[in-house]
This record gives sequence, structure tokens and C-alpha cells, in this order.
Amino acid sequence: MDAPNNGDASESYSRVLWYDEATEEYFASDTPYSKPEKLFTFIPQEGLPSRNYTTAFLPDGSVLFVYDSQFGGETYTDEEAFAPYSTAIDNKYRKNPIIAIANEGYRLQVIDFGDRLKPTGWLQNIGQHYSFRHKAFYFAEYTRANLRTCNGWMVKGDITDPDNWHVKARRPIDFPYKFGTKHFHIAQEDPYTGVVYFSTGDRNAGLYASIDGENFTQIDKNDRAKWRMLNAVFTKDYVWWASDDWTVNHRFWRCARGKDGVIDPSTLTLIYQFPFFTEGPDSRATYGNIYFSALDAILFLDRWDGGCKQNKVLPVYLYDIKAEKMIKVTDIPLTEGLSDNAMWGFRCRTMEMYPSGNEAVVSFDSFHPNELPFSREDAAGIGFDGKGPRNLKITLTKDGKGNFNVQFKGLE
Repeated sequence: MDAPNNGDASESYSRVLWYDEATEEYFASDTPYSKPEKLFTFIPQEGLPSRNYTTAFLPDGSVLFVYDSQFGGETYTDEEAFAPYSTAIDNKYRKNPIIAIANEGYRLQVIDFGDRLKPTGWLQNIGQHYSFRHKAFYFAEYTRANLRTCNGWMVKGDITDPDNWHVKARRPIDFPYKFGTKHFHIAQEDPYTGVVYFSTGDRNAGLYASIDGENFTQIDKNDRAKWRMLNAVFTKDYVWWASDDWTVNHRFWRCARGKDGVIDPSTLTLIYQFPFFTEGPDSRATYGNIYFSALDAILFLDRWDGGCKQNKVLPVYLYDIKAEKMIKVTDIPLTEGLSDNAMWGFRCRTMEMYPSGNEAVVSFDSFHPNELPFSREDAAGIGFDGKGPRNLKITLTKDGKGNFNVQFKGLE
């Protein structure tokens, strides 16, 4: 979903893509609450289902699938990991993207990159963005240790032509993997200025900006406390984000723009230091920042990094912009019997960043199951199926005394 351009929705689009993992059927609806209509059925490529790809819903209705190498399970040998860089080595676990072309009845076409560097997928929907202003599609690679570089891409023109795919920001992936640059996080456009951003993580977190949508430069130096983010919220006066960092660096920031419209690091202001819990091996990180413009509040979706299960509650915070106040609105209790790969909290696959009212939808998938306690009933709300819906509706309200309340409900 594209944010409005300067507060005017004349150049934006908002449609919802759905899929059934069991049948590979894809659907579309105008809102998260209207009935989806079937578009097509995905045909597995090289034996790989569509769940092994990240997916973008383009403005013309086409659906782009970019292979997500982090789920392939492959790993480099030590010799390959430290060998001199080559496109061939970097390509070893990358694959050609696929597009379902809307105006051709959703015909599936493989975009053959040949010997060129092939792209790999993004983390969640904040890692991809179509810009009407720049007439280009941007995405940021969420890589793991089986690739040699992570890249920020721009695609301009015919998306089926690999000549139109360009790397605009690049970093080598550091080995050992966990200690330096691991991947890109975001590809976002400031709707008020048109500046496009890429961010990287984790420890060597940095932010790249482009005024013209073509040329990207890093602003400021690497700093995981400042620039390790999973999305920024753009308002008329400021840019806001809480960090995706589970250490004492878990902080909430506000930054003004310079005269060129780019975030000005000299104006960076620490608004809030989140509590840091030292009793467990992991602590909380913010996985999503949702701006409810109707309430002028930012809701923070956190998760215990690494599926940490000894923490019995997950606090939910919001920031009241008008009152300049951080508020803890609720505690989510731990669900008993979490599966081993459960990400305890909001490790979402998609997120509605700019809901127009007081409701927002986030979604999960089977790689990172939704095992939050309020979403494990069946659609009728009378049974306990142990899994729960993979889409979740968040409702934020505010009473006459200024008190906020947040509710969560599974959305089928």
C-alpha cells in the first residue's frame, strides 16, 4: 500500500493481495475487509512453491515474485564465503524472478537474468515500494549468510526486461554473518518530499537516501542504535521510528528534514528509551511502526527477538504525538505451548503502515506463525485450533479523557 503523496491520494493505490498456501490460489480485494476475488493459481517453479518468494502487488495489477534465498536452507562453504567476489558465487543461491502479468490473464513469465546478478527477496512489505513520483519500483534484499552481497534495487520501465533492473545501493555481507552487515531492511519513500530510503542492518546499520530516485548516498555513519529500523513513519513535520534492536539500543527517534527534504542527522532526537530486560538471553525489538493519523498516534509492534519464551508478557506501547507522551496500552500474555519456530510477538509478513481510520491489519505466514493468544480461535470465535488466523486486525480507540485502548482480533 502506497502512502499518500503530500497528503493527497491522487497518485496512490491501495489493494490487498491474498493467497491460500495450500492451493496456491491468489486473490485480490479493495480493502482488507471486502470479499477477495480470485486472480490466478501459481504454478511452482523448479519445484518451489510461492511461499519461497516475496511478493509485490504492482499498480497495473500484476504480481511480482522474487525468490527469497533465506528460506532455501543452502549455505556456502568456508572457501566460497571468503573467496574473491564473483557474480557467479553470489548467484549460486539466487534465482530468476517471476511475474504474473495482469493484462495477459496473469500469465506466469520467468524473467531470465542470464549471467547477471539475480535479485533476492525482501523482509516484509516495508522492503518494497512503487513510487508514482519516480515511476519506479524499489526493493531491498533481506539476505542471509548464503549470499555475498545485499542490495537495494530500482526497476524502471518494462519490469520483464532484466536490463531495467539496477542495483542502487550495495554492501558486502560480513562473515562471520552475525557481527556486521547482514541485509537491507527497508525501501520507503517520504510522501512529503519524494526522497527514497534504503536501510541496512543489523550491527552495521546505515541509511541511504536519494532525492532524484536514481542516486543513493549514505547519510551519517553506521549506528545500530539510530538506523536499525524496520520502517519509518512520515508525518508533515517529522520522520519517526523505533529501532529494531533488542539491546539497550531499543529506542524511539524523531528527526527533522533538511532543506533538501532528506533526514537531517543533526536534528535526531531521542524521544524514548525502551526498558531493557537483562534477565533473559533476548529482549524486545520493534518490528513495525503504525501511524494512526486519525488519532495522531504511533503504535509499536514488538517481538521478543529469537522467539524468547521465558518472558511472560509482551508490552504494547504507543506514542501520543499531540500530547508528546509514551503510553503502555496493554500487556499480551505468553501463549503456552509455542512451537519451536514461533516468533513470540509481531514478526509480521505484511503491515498496514498508514491506516485511514482506527483499524489496521497485519499478516503472518507459516515461516513465522502467528501464535499470539488472542488470535487462536476459529473464525466463529468458539474453538481453539492451536494455530489461529494468519491475518490480524488491530483496533485503536481513544476515549473522551484521552485514554487509549487497543484490541486484537483474528481476521479470516
